[in-house]
Amino acid sequence: MLAVCVILINFFLPRLLPGDPLSFSSGDGLDAAVPLTSEARAHLETYYHLDQPMLDQLTTYLGDLLHGDLGQSIARSAPVGSLIADKLPWTLTLLLFSLVISATLGTLVGMMAGWVPETHRDQWLVSASGMIAAIPEFLIAIGLLVGFAVGLGWFPLFGGESAFMAHEEGISGVLDRAFDIAWHLTLPAATLILAGTSAFTLVTRDTTAGLRHEHWLTAARAKGLGERHIAMRHALPNLAPPLLTYFGLRLGGVLGGALVVERVFNVPGLGLLGFEAIGSRDYPVLQAIFLLSGLGVLLAALLVELCYLYLDTARRVSRD
Repeated sequence: MLAVCVILINFFLPRLLPGDPLSFSSGDGLDAAVPLTSEARAHLETYYHLDQPMLDQLTTYLGDLLHGDLGQSIARSAPVGSLIADKLPWTLTLLLFSLVISATLGTLVGMMAGWVPETHRDQWLVSASGMIAAIPEFLIAIGLLVGFAVGLGWFPLFGGESAFMAHEEGISGVLDRAFDIAWHLTLPAATLILAGTSAFTLVTRDTTAGLRHEHWLTAARAKGLGERHIAMRHALPNLAPPLLTYFGLRLGGVLGGALVVERVFNVPGLGLLGFEAIGSRDYPVLQAIFLLSGLGVLLAALLVELCYLYLDTARRVSRD
């Protein structure tokens, strides 16, 4: 049922944008290159089913979707499926790497703060995390861009890799390109890591502080176990449920952050593609990106539920 709602919202949401996809004036559309004649416009309206009533457009869209056809881009004159396949690896590489690193760092820092609450260390870590979490991602991105790309010149200003850079054949060429891509994605990844780490830190700190004086931790201390051993072997597994929940929320909502960060750094991923599609009212591309984002949220929720089942099963087995 949720998937059906996602598909319906995905269809109607792009059509709420003001303007006509065949007559926009963003500077890079169809009318910016070649003015459309009335005959050409009528042909394109028929091809993209824009001359049909909304219900007929929805029926056509659902039929194409059942056959795995995402349509043809209006602004780029290319299959939407090929555009998504070309941009998706950039977004997945950037966002999944950033999410894993931020979850790991945020969990460790949050445990450091919450394990000894109401101390100077706890206050400094929570204050710093709260300040960073309150800063919008685009401001963090601009600050890193100005400081490390413009000011120090350590990283490139934009792009996912160096333009017109020739790579050698074989392993050395693959490694050169991998290092070049990593160099370009360092600042975008750092932006998402800073924003994600601060949020994970606050969640982990509050949960850890609540578990600090549980009876089973007191029993572990009575056995003579060290604090680090107790924290990593006993407390950390019990932090898994709230952290999994928040990880699933971040995983489902990463596309919003991608749209902003990829736009600032001009990373050729789904975020930049979606930003350009919004400007050009490219319905097929927007439908595909919204659909992918919505199904990603549902998939993340499903994975979290499966992890919960696995953890519950493991706990029952350990008790038996």
